[in-house]
Amino acid sequence: MRPFMSELFERALREHRAMGDFVMVTVVEVSGSVPTDVGSRMLVLPDETVGTIGGGALEKNAVEKARAMLSSEDRARIIQMGLSDLDMTCGGNVSVFFEPFQAATELWIFGGGHIAKALVPIAVPLGFTTTVVDNRPDFATADRFPEARPLCSDYREAARQVPAGAYAVIATHGHEHDAEVFVEIVRKDPPLSYIGMIGSGAKVSNIFNKLEASGIRIGPNVYSPIGLELGGNTPAEIALAIAAELLGVRNEKPGMPHCRDRLLNR
Repeated sequence: MRPFMSELFERALREHRAMGDFVMVTVVEVSGSVPTDVGSRMLVLPDETVGTIGGGALEKNAVEKARAMLSSEDRARIIQMGLSDLDMTCGGNVSVFFEPFQAATELWIFGGGHIAKALVPIAVPLGFTTTVVDNRPDFATADRFPEARPLCSDYREAARQVPAGAYAVIATHGHEHDAEVFVEIVRKDPPLSYIGMIGSGAKVSNIFNKLEASGIRIGPNVYSPIGLELGGNTPAEIALAIAAELLGVRNEKPGMPHCRDRLLNR
């Protein structure tokens, strides 16, 4: 292994664990006169680089392409780069593999009951780093949620910890707990990407009306009643409807049959 490769991979691992975005850039094929070798790698982060694929215009162009991929959520691909097109005198050709790694989406589920138990195994493989919050010690355990981070906490205190841009599902064991979590997170600035609360249309309308009367605006990031209109009332069916909605919101798919649409004319 080249001396700097261990540093590069260690940094990539740290960024991944810290939920940072980066692109791994690897030279996979060369022909003609080029300033690099197959296997040369570079880690491109939003504000720095680690490693090198040869420097000069080749590397500058690769960094620009990598950062464009980060901002556009582009997928991994190989790009052919002709050095003569980059005004490099060596004039060979380089094939570069750009592999973006983007931070997993944080999902906070409030309530460790049947819905959470069914939702976590669906959400985690979809790329959601999941925290399950419950104020009951027996419902927030690693044995119950081996794929998630269980957090036994006061609901309002845990709601204050949810970071901007995260997704939140509210399905606790009581209407009053749902309301206290919702009130806490709906006021966050910057806002969450998604706030979903389980409940009937009547329950949701009642909470919304009280909040709006107190001057709190219900924004477009609120999805309640939660989930897509898929039918079914079992925990597994509800969890599937929620997971489908989470995925649709993250992928910015318009026109989906959200259950919240029942309340648009409230």
